[in-house]
Amino acid sequence: MSRLRRRLMVAGGVLLLASLSWLGLCIRFVAHPRVDPVEHVDAMYVIGPVETRWDQALARADEGVTPVFLATTSIDPSGHAYFPPNCGEQRQGYTIQCVIPDPYTTRGEARLLAEQVRAHGWKHVAVFTSTPHTARTRMLMERCVPATVSIWNYPEHRGPFSWLREFVYQSGAWVKAQFIRSC
Repeated sequence: MSRLRRRLMVAGGVLLLASLSWLGLCIRFVAHPRVDPVEHVDAMYVIGPVETRWDQALARADEGVTPVFLATTSIDPSGHAYFPPNCGEQRQGYTIQCVIPDPYTTRGEARLLAEQVRAHGWKHVAVFTSTPHTARTRMLMERCVPATVSIWNYPEHRGPFSWLREFVYQSGAWVKAQFIRSC
């Protein structure tokens, strides 16, 4: 066997091993992340895009788990914020407050929640997000928020291509979060 052929086989084997390792990590941390049990918290923060999880988040709040329901507003393609229909509403046992993080990223949401925790003296908060976003959300919130943070998600159906897209996106965002360590 020629030297070039051996090098190509070794390189192919290393690439295959790296790809399988990445896929295994994505299945573990993106598709099946650690989710905390639902319990009473001082505030629940539904991070964006809220329109993809609004009904599930309202149902969770209706269970009586929190007196404060924070929601990141969405931004349309022209850069204008549009609010969920229930902003400012007082519901049975909780108030809905809509907020706009700056910057409009998960890191910005972590900063905003940290400010709210300090301002209100909250000790335990929950963040409501999608399953693929759970592990990275946990990392950023625990890094920035000076309170106990529980991460809750909701069941959702995704096809293989949607999961692959999430694996790539969340992996890149996780690597970025390792280089930008500040809140």
